[in-house]
Amino acid sequence: MHQPIWSYPFRSHALVHHGIFRAGPTYFLSQDEDLKKIRFAWWNAPLILGLHAPVLLWIQYLLQINIFFGGMAALGFYYFLYEYLHFCMHVPKGRWIEKRAWFCWLDAHHHMHHKRHFNNLNVVLPLADLVFGTLVPARERIPVQRRSAKI
Repeated sequence: MHQPIWSYPFRSHALVHHGIFRAGPTYFLSQDEDLKKIRFAWWNAPLILGLHAPVLLWIQYLLQINIFFGGMAALGFYYFLYEYLHFCMHVPKGRWIEKRAWFCWLDAHHHMHHKRHFNNLNVVLPLADLVFGTLVPARERIPVQRRSAKI
């Protein structure tokens, strides 16, 4: 999504999302018309699940263990968590979840991604950032800005 390999994800994420939501105070939603630029398009979830389905079926066939439905449920839950947590990060409202230490850590981690687009790529579980060497520790969480836009 950060390199122009496929035009749609690059344009919608790297150019549009990162163009609106930058580091610092612009990390947070400031204009109502930008609300739809936080989440992925509605069709991304079915596409991602559909692309993973053959892989899960193949692994299930190889292992001879029923993993398909559990794997699809895990992928769906991960996608839901990504969308919800990412939304809460850019549109803070003092929700219960936003006050948890792990969310504050993830939010600081994601804010660092908006400073350095090729680092801290994972929003929900930054294990891949650790494995692939893209993890940059966030020193502190950006203070939540009060905004005038209404949601």
